[in-house]
Amino acid sequence: MSDQLWCVHIEGVEDFIAMSSAEMALREASAINAYLERFENGRHTARVRAVAIEWPLSPEHHARSLEEDWHDLQQMAHRQAGAEPPKRSLLNVARRWRELIRVVRSA
Repeated sequence: MSDQLWCVHIEGVEDFIAMSSAEMALREASAINAYLERFENGRHTARVRAVAIEWPLSPEHHARSLEEDWHDLQQMAHRQAGAEPPKRSLLNVARRWRELIRVVRSA
C-alpha cells in the first residue's frame, strides 16, 4: 500500500480536490476535462485543466478534505448523470473550491 496522497489539481484556478487513490484522481480529472470539453465547448480548456497529482498539502488536510468535501464533489457539474449544461460553469464551482481551501489554510 502506498503512502502517497492524491488529488485532482484544477490548473488555472489552483484548486485541489483530495482523492483516496491515484486511480480515483485520474478518473476524476478525466471526467472533469471531458465535461469542460463537452459543455464548455473548449472555452476554458486552454486555461483550466484537471490533472491527477500528489497532494501538496499536509496529510491532515487531505484527510479532512476527503471527509468534509465529498458532498460538494458530488454536486459538481461533471458528476451529475445526464445533466444539461448547468447555469454555473465548472469554473465557478472550482472558484468555490479555491475559496474553501484558502479558508482552511488560514484556519
